Amino acid sequence: MTAFNESSNGWRANIFSLAGRMDWFRGLRAAVALCTPLVIGDLTGLSILGWAALGGFEAILADTGGPYRTRLASLATLSFGGAAGLFLGCVVGRSLVWALPVTVLFCFFWSYLAALGQPFASAGLLVQVIYICGVGAAPVSWQTALGWATSLFIGGVWAAVLSLLLWPLDAYRPARLAVADCYNELASFLGSVYDLATREETSRRRPTPSLWHRLAQHHQYRIRRAVEHGWQAIANVRAERQADSARARQLVVLLEHADLLIARTVALAEHLEEQTATIGDSACFQRGISCLADLRSAEEWIASLLTRRRSLTVAHARAKWREMERLPHYLADCLDSSDPSDRFLLAQVAESASVLESSIESASLLRLGQSLETSDDSAIIKGHPEHVHQRLKQSRQRPNLDQLAANFTFSSLTLRHAVRVSVVCGFDVALILLLQIDHGYWLLLTSLIVLQPHVSGTLRRGLERVGGTVGGGILAALLAIVLHSQLAIAAVLFPLALLSIAVMPVSYAAFAFFLTPAFVLAWLPYSGDWQLALVRILNTFVGAIISILAMKFLFPIYERDRAPAFLRASLTADRRYLEQLAQAWRSDSVSARQLASARRGTGLAHNDTEESLERLLAESWPRRLPFALFATAFVTYLRRFAQSVTTLTTLRDESDWKQSGPVQSRLLLLQQRLIWLENQLENQKPADPSPWPELGPDSSKTLVSSDNHPGERQLERMERQTVILQRQLKALRESGGLPESSR
Repeated sequence: MTAFNESSNGWRANIFSLAGRMDWFRGLRAAVALCTPLVIGDLTGLSILGWAALGGFEAILADTGGPYRTRLASLATLSFGGAAGLFLGCVVGRSLVWALPVTVLFCFFWSYLAALGQPFASAGLLVQVIYICGVGAAPVSWQTALGWATSLFIGGVWAAVLSLLLWPLDAYRPARLAVADCYNELASFLGSVYDLATREETSRRRPTPSLWHRLAQHHQYRIRRAVEHGWQAIANVRAERQADSARARQLVVLLEHADLLIARTVALAEHLEEQTATIGDSACFQRGISCLADLRSAEEWIASLLTRRRSLTVAHARAKWREMERLPHYLADCLDSSDPSDRFLLAQVAESASVLESSIESASLLRLGQSLETSDDSAIIKGHPEHVHQRLKQSRQRPNLDQLAANFTFSSLTLRHAVRVSVVCGFDVALILLLQIDHGYWLLLTSLIVLQPHVSGTLRRGLERVGGTVGGGILAALLAIVLHSQLAIAAVLFPLALLSIAVMPVSYAAFAFFLTPAFVLAWLPYSGDWQLALVRILNTFVGAIISILAMKFLFPIYERDRAPAFLRASLTADRRYLEQLAQAWRSDSVSARQLASARRGTGLAHNDTEESLERLLAESWPRRLPFALFATAFVTYLRRFAQSVTTLTTLRDESDWKQSGPVQSRLLLLQQRLIWLENQLENQKPADPSPWPELGPDSSKTLVSSDNHPGERQLERMERQTVILQRQLKALRESGGLPESSR
């Protein structure tokens, strides 16, 4: 009975977790946007409103969220482009002479516009979907086609009114949620650090290095992605509001503080990985460890306040702020400890508490409108106005027309994908019209949707699309037998549309499962036509096979060929970060802003590399698997190297040690090793024949023992990491993972 109860609780927890990740609000909007025109059309006898339903539903799909201006741009692009595409598809759809060239040009145009980013990236595919619906529609005159296009445009306008006016949101809500996500990720990172650091104490088993590797890889990827999304959201809100409001300034402060907390948490993780064996030996060390739970609680509290404030008051904020204010005083006696390891840990905790103290103040001003009587909360903005405005300007989403010319080369992933899409769609149109395939536009839709820029994405999307469509087609066939009126169909369409959009962030296969019966029922020629679902299943199979074959044989781009460039970019980012640190130590004038910019560069480069490796692993060819495994280990140690540099940036004072000859020589040696590794990955020239840089007699001298000095310990660790990188690079070459020109 106990086992059964535990199993039931596990299933219940999984269901609640899944429901929490679903986008119910967006799904509800999609269902209303789809079903309202259908119901009105059935009551009034205006069958043309079916196209308005399609326009409204596709517009909700194009609305990816964010500030009003960004969302309006996506909705407008979909409405105008979709109306033009529907009209064009209806006019040329039945003539092979016209349909073939128009389809090729239309699909190439909208696929290539994705090089401009938003709103074309989100709306472009949907515009092509609407065009294909026009191609598959019944033959009509151009006047009727114009009426359909107008109806679809009205549906897009209806969706815009529904999303932006009838259900208005706080203009700052997207930015608040993005910043809250940063603090949630920080709290998760710190919680994992605490769990690993105390594992030996609780389970008598010291965590293995692989656990710390996974900690660094998993959390730092998510945090960097969340911070970049936060900057983008704030930049868009500020551009939309046309003013540097107090609320926007508080959001910038919170995001700047999150960036500072990343460095502190990384330093804590690096330090605790080396020191977990000493837990319990030092009262000061134990005191510092116990404070990590307070820091995590403060980060979670800030995220909660930014997300919802109904249950939080100024009294709660003041209590949380005082907790952070007390932490440095609680650690004050130990900060004078003679043990450098204890001092380093406690200093990171105390400085993190000070940053969180200001973050709580800013969050309270933003959400509760009251100050907690702390120091000036906008000091960061006043101290670095150029940096903040430059970051916001860079993060602002604006189409850059220069990207069209820059990507007009056959080495461009965007151009290759656009050409591939146009060729496949042209082939499908010719196949459909020549063979008179029943409802062949479903075949064309599947080919378009399954086809992705990367081989791995096409394979994964194809399997998910086929699996979801088969299951959804069976459900549609069963529903078609029992539904005998348009109102009954609309009643069923509502939950299907809601679930399809709500589940899309969780699973594309589930999205296809709910979407298939929704579209089958919406396009039933008469009640009880269950065979239409079987036709869709067959067309889906054929369309997916065509896309997979096209990706395989139509100038494919395999991630194995692109991954070395990402690896080299990560090496370069690490080297620049190290060079920035060495320069700051030599001049004894640490530029926190420049170091933060270099740290951001490493995070972005490592994230890009890990995404490349995920695509590589998804390709799943056995001959590529060894390279993928070695490359994964390589990028793991690259991230660990950057993490060690971050730990060094948090060292305070120690000027004599930092500027000493041995330390500067060792930093230079590390830079030389990274350059050597970069040369091995350079595609434009042969591998560097020079020997591996080694420590000289002067470099091996140390001023203090590494046993109790965090800086010396980190330098030794970085030297070992570069040796591991050298070994992994050798394994990459032996596995055949490097291009021929690099051997």
